[in-house]
Amino acid sequence: MMTVEGIRETLAASQKRSFPFLMTEFGLDLVVHEGVFPPEEFGGWRWATENFPPVQGLDVLEIGCGFGLPSLHLARAGARSVTSVDINARAVANTIENAVRNNISNLKAFESDVFSNVRPKRQFDIIFWNFPSQFAPDGFEYENDLERGIIDAGYTLLRRFLSEGPDWLTNDGRIIMGFGSYARDDILSEIVCQNRLEASILVKGAQQTRTATYRLVQIRKGHEQPRSRFSQSRALTERARGLYPAGVTRVSVGTVPIGKRNDGLSIYAHAGEGARIQDADGNSYVDFHSNFSTLIHGHRHPETVGAIASQLERGTCFGNPTVADIDLAQAICERIPAIERVRFLNSGTEAVMFAIKAARAMTNRTRLAKLEGAFHGTYDWAEVSARNCPENWGADFPNSNPPYSNTPPNVCEEVVVLPLNDTQRSRTIIEQHRSDLACIIVDVLPCAAGMIPLNPDYLAMLQDTARQHGILLISDEVVCFRLGYHGASAARGLEPDFVTLGKVVGGGLPIGVVGGRSATMEAFAPQDSAPVPQGGTFSANALTMAAGRAALTALTVSEIERIDELGNYLRQQAEESAAQAGIAITVQGAGSLFRFHSKQARPLSYREAYHDVAESEALRRLHAGMLERGFYVAAPFWGSISTSMTILHVDDFLDAFRACLREIPDLKRLDRRTAT
Repeated sequence: MMTVEGIRETLAASQKRSFPFLMTEFGLDLVVHEGVFPPEEFGGWRWATENFPPVQGLDVLEIGCGFGLPSLHLARAGARSVTSVDINARAVANTIENAVRNNISNLKAFESDVFSNVRPKRQFDIIFWNFPSQFAPDGFEYENDLERGIIDAGYTLLRRFLSEGPDWLTNDGRIIMGFGSYARDDILSEIVCQNRLEASILVKGAQQTRTATYRLVQIRKGHEQPRSRFSQSRALTERARGLYPAGVTRVSVGTVPIGKRNDGLSIYAHAGEGARIQDADGNSYVDFHSNFSTLIHGHRHPETVGAIASQLERGTCFGNPTVADIDLAQAICERIPAIERVRFLNSGTEAVMFAIKAARAMTNRTRLAKLEGAFHGTYDWAEVSARNCPENWGADFPNSNPPYSNTPPNVCEEVVVLPLNDTQRSRTIIEQHRSDLACIIVDVLPCAAGMIPLNPDYLAMLQDTARQHGILLISDEVVCFRLGYHGASAARGLEPDFVTLGKVVGGGLPIGVVGGRSATMEAFAPQDSAPVPQGGTFSANALTMAAGRAALTALTVSEIERIDELGNYLRQQAEESAAQAGIAITVQGAGSLFRFHSKQARPLSYREAYHDVAESEALRRLHAGMLERGFYVAAPFWGSISTSMTILHVDDFLDAFRACLREIPDLKRLDRRTAT
């Protein structure tokens, strides 16, 4: 920790430079004058400004504005008004000058010792202070105003700030404080408790040099109900509607009817740490969504972040191979019995696409078979009949229905659809088309089809029938890889010709993997005249490779077993709670994955899992109810458990679920309309 003498030496040295000093930050043309917080020491301000949450339409007060960097940026970023104060008159004048230089009119600055000159009864949505976290003992004598801006003797300023600050907050307002590595968490916690406040970390990290760590801490009045604050997500949702079709960037991310309103909004994420995420309004959630099960170790997993940071210093991507891709490839080949060779891609969709292309090339056939309702990405043929419904799914044998409007007719003609878990009918269909089928693609726990585990006899039939007729078997493990240390196919006794991977094995960065036996992977060789040419500008990029290797290393046998036990516990307890409440909710899934159904009994096929309007509405309300209670799951209602979680997270989830069953109006009526 830096001594007071060291701080004084640094401050003195910083003032020996030539002034005024000109600089550009965040598109702002800034001047810094002598006697103001020195540019060499503003790393915390820069980091806080980069990581500050959205302020669209909000009134913001900044304490200790210095030369105005955060205030000016927030004013330009959409704040309704920014009030900047500083005990140093030179700093106030410097901030005003920079506002004029940058034509910023929604900012006012004046001299104030914390709140001393702030108008009484004036209220703000956010009060920000990049706190002078350098500590000095009680009775410390300041030599100048510059020291007052960086040293807090006895933490008296912090105590005063947190005792007075809530009086200047709106009902939904919050204090955001920036802290460096020298902050005393014990003192902060003590003061927060003394003032009956609630504190949580919004985001933490470091500058690129990683020589210092920083945090933004959010503090709110303890009696407030945090689920009622969604102003920033609502404002961002409105902005998105003017930029994206339907207001969203992907069909899997929609809006939810939260906050007791009928118009939906998207919950905009701001930061994540471990099992929790913070949204743009500062609401905190336990994250069972994990970006559609991708983040198996939660957010900012230390080993994964460290691997990314280390690689980032050497470069993000190259037109060359790197040691990082060799390391991840070797880890995958050693871990998954069915994989002897791999190719890296950028998404699960690409992995499935190239597996299908390879199967066609190696069999000299073109057609493929897949399960009704199963989703394997957005390659045309893989997407056929992923959204079958009663109006189009057919009677005895599932129809091959187009995935999008005006799909070329030959796409559906080339896809044979199998009824999920119906062994005899599926065998009959495969036998009927055996001479034309290049491959059967199967997910042993198809999420979109209801996350229904495939029966052992069904899997055995697919395996045996495919081998008998020279059909290649593709195990799609983009989601379900986590079901076993050696992958899902190994855990279920399947011996596929190709395995496709994604999500978990990328460590939170985009990835796709197609792997298989050496003989079948020859579809991608030789390099200059392969039957299936495969490339990609960002395939095997060094950042993803480093992240994936770290994440895979941390996914040990014991950790998989632990989160599998938590998954079993969640599914069992949720079903028991719904039964006790008299509401038809059952839970499918396996291992650390779960999917809720508005059904009396667990569905065993895609058609049993299909939800009508009333059943879908029940799940929609449950989803919104869990969000309002601080638990984030994927719509309509599925999720996963990460290694950052413990049984306490699951118990809290179950408590919130039980509260939803008790408190959501009409849930029983919606869910029980078929019980008469």
